[in-house]
Amino acid sequence: MSELIFVTSDSCELCKKGFKKVKIFSYFTKIKQVNVEDGYQEYLLRIPVLLKNNEVVDEGIFSRIKIFKKLLF
Repeated sequence: MSELIFVTSDSCELCKKGFKKVKIFSYFTKIKQVNVEDGYQEYLLRIPVLLKNNEVVDEGIFSRIKIFKKLLF
């Protein structure tokens, strides 16, 4: 399985809650946290964003079921 990229920013409460939801997937794949200002400015108004192969898996308020389904296919 490929690496997941979790796009976040400093002092983002929604990002902290989102990371708690995706943390369980770290048993299956590596999750890399990146700051939105480090080359991911296109997601500035959409954070938190979870990416797989440069495609958005989920954004905003995360759904574990939605993420799980997208990771399977």
